[in-house]
Amino acid sequence: MTESNQNIEPEDNTPKRLLSLDLFKGITIILVVFVNTVGQFDSTPAWTRHAPDFGLTYVDLVAPFFVFMMALNYKSSFQRHLEATNRSKTYIKFLQRYLIFLGLGLFLCIDVDPAGNFYFRWGTLQVLGVSGLILLPLIIFPAIVRLFIGLGGLLLHQSLLETSLKQVIYDGIEGGVWASLSWGSMLILSSVLAEGLYKYLKKGNENTQKTMTLYFLLGGIVFVIMGIVTNSLFLINFNWVISRQYMTASYVLISTGISSLVFYFLYYCIEILGKDHRLFQKDNFISVLGRNSFFLFIIHIVLITLSIPLIPVNSHLIVVFMLGFINVLIIWLLGFYMYKGEVFIVV
Repeated sequence: MTESNQNIEPEDNTPKRLLSLDLFKGITIILVVFVNTVGQFDSTPAWTRHAPDFGLTYVDLVAPFFVFMMALNYKSSFQRHLEATNRSKTYIKFLQRYLIFLGLGLFLCIDVDPAGNFYFRWGTLQVLGVSGLILLPLIIFPAIVRLFIGLGGLLLHQSLLETSLKQVIYDGIEGGVWASLSWGSMLILSSVLAEGLYKYLKKGNENTQKTMTLYFLLGGIVFVIMGIVTNSLFLINFNWVISRQYMTASYVLISTGISSLVFYFLYYCIEILGKDHRLFQKDNFISVLGRNSFFLFIIHIVLITLSIPLIPVNSHLIVVFMLGFINVLIIWLLGFYMYKGEVFIVV
């Protein structure tokens, strides 16, 4: 559906819409388009690929940024729908939303094997859809309850890595269906930190800066430290080492913490340091992408599907990076003209 307002527009008694939130979304869109384009080619260097088995690169943070971005909107959107309609209609609306994510992901990931048989692949949209469904019955719980549920989910996923499912998770795209528990826990934990934004939008008073600092800065630091401590458990059992391929607890905690710290950095620069500068009081060339972030994400999948076959997989790095920048430019132009035309698409 198309709306004329951004989907977490605050009420009259709340602070203005955060430009830093749209900036965070816009940066995430640029990163996801670039890395998903160049990652398809043989010449792409290791520093701009996912860590092969263990470790962490900036590419491994892109999907957690998307999950965190979802969490930032989740409770505010849920509460707004709840106040506008009723509980059953709100749950149905959110159930439809994440089933649409799941369905679109399956449709866009249809593939054909050498024998000509069609099959479905797992992908990021499916991860977002399933994670959204996992959080839905929990979003009304207090943040502290969600914290323990999220941590419990990580421990349960870690137990799967002690079974024969470990190889299945490793071989699956985004960890496959079995890693949904870990991705869902990432969204649950992200929603705990995102409680700071919900309180900011709800209160609208002089304590909001302290609230944002408590949740996003201190909370992000705590999560990173928890991830580092968890990673150190590899000295006892190697399954605890940081790994996106296995969706280990240390990866979820560290990437969620970093996502929170990056968002807080943007918030502090734009909303605090830049509050008296006109440059930071209006949308910029990156934040405009944040107004249609999920729609642009879907379009980028189609764009990559169409553009990748045009260039050999062994193309020179310069050619590969040029294609990455061109795809970013195409998505930016689409996002810019949608913004100028006041076309904002939300599910």
